[in-house]
Amino acid sequence: MRVVGNTQIALPSLMPSAAALRQAQVHQATAAALMRVATTGVRKGVYRYATHEAANRASDEALSIAIVLNIKQIEATSL
Repeated sequence: MRVVGNTQIALPSLMPSAAALRQAQVHQATAAALMRVATTGVRKGVYRYATHEAANRASDEALSIAIVLNIKQIEATSL
């Protein structure tokens, strides 16, 4: 395995700091506000791709489907 960069990631602890709890709360609130439809856009099944580019393209398409569904839901509830 190759290590790139020198950023130290904090290890999980039994007693998280107050700053970490605030950061988690903001993260969850933001995700809840943006994600109205609980989907990733990926249909169930087993996927095999010939290249990494094809897999990335399928992932991007699934993400765009999820974004469109969420935007439609947000627009529908804001009317």
